[in-house]
Amino acid sequence: MNARDADAARDSRQRRDRATRAKELRRILRIGSLLVASILVATGILLTARFPNQAWPFLAVWTAGGAGCLGLFLLSIRATQRSVVPLTVLLTLAPAAALLVTATEPVALLAVSAGFTMLPVAVPLFLAWTTALRTAWIMGYAVLLGGLTLVTGFGHLDALQRVDLASNVLIGAAIGWVGGELLERLRARTFDQQTELRRLNHELRVGATTDSLTGLANRRQLEADLLWLSTARPGRLGTCAFLMLDLDRFKRLNDHLGHAVGDDALREVSAELRRVVRGSDTIYRYGGEEFLVIMPESSIDAATTAAERIRTAIADLRIASSSEPGASVLTISCGVALSLVAREHWGTVIAAADSALYQAKASGRNRTCVIPATVGEEPPVMPDDRRRSPGSV
Repeated sequence: MNARDADAARDSRQRRDRATRAKELRRILRIGSLLVASILVATGILLTARFPNQAWPFLAVWTAGGAGCLGLFLLSIRATQRSVVPLTVLLTLAPAAALLVTATEPVALLAVSAGFTMLPVAVPLFLAWTTALRTAWIMGYAVLLGGLTLVTGFGHLDALQRVDLASNVLIGAAIGWVGGELLERLRARTFDQQTELRRLNHELRVGATTDSLTGLANRRQLEADLLWLSTARPGRLGTCAFLMLDLDRFKRLNDHLGHAVGDDALREVSAELRRVVRGSDTIYRYGGEEFLVIMPESSIDAATTAAERIRTAIADLRIASSSEPGASVLTISCGVALSLVAREHWGTVIAAADSALYQAKASGRNRTCVIPATVGEEPPVMPDDRRRSPGSV
């Protein structure tokens, strides 16, 4: 799988995550709207029975609030992630508006009980509001409802009842803000933990499919990518070139200069390979000082040109192959094979590229050889994970 396909897969995962989050928020909004609607209608019925003189106004206000919540339920079915928060604001406005109308009759408001006046405060606790939005809502609601009960209570409630009702609103608002802040911190901590878990999972995936020394894809990633190539839709993939690369006399470098210098050389060669190949190609560390490059939708001429470009670039690095004076620089030999159809037996093609590499080695090293790939009838298998003796090649 090349970088373009990896980016497409990542974008697809992000879209799925956003869709899942929006679905969860819609579910919370649907449950909340039904719950609040039932509470509003029940309260309207209780106030009607308790205050017959104000029965119709109270019933109309509270029933209208319930109907509004049912409307929000219908809107939440297809609500986008961006529209969920505005809908939750409307959900809290429904009981707040009903309470403000009821506050014009303080005795009725007192009969509702101070606990119910906290409903508009409690609803935001379970919603993903920002601290600023939650603070503005609670302060505005507390000041407006608390002040209204103090003003309209004259002549209906004694001073202690007015102060008690207003205090309940203010205290409830303070508790609501603190509770909301604690819940928001819990949500943030949970989000951070989920983010860290996703990061660790990503590192595990990368570690499982990436060579730790060179940063190139490893054999496990190669097997996954070959499976993806084998299942590509007909017509999506044309001819596919395979370049097998092997550093010449790399064992001598390790013996003369040490394995630490050899590791540095592998890292430098890998960085140069990433620089010179196409962005649509994938480079694998095949084993030891061996590398494999898969070039989708490439002709034999383009693959041979790419192999020569790689061979020249590695020689131009001027990496000394030993500590001896006048020692030759590190070079690379290349074998090229081409699959003629998209659903090739990839093991056969890799074996052909490997055979071409052996020809390059036998012909004097630091050169490119090409062998046309043929399709075998046997089931596709990975070639044996042989390990050449670095000194012999």
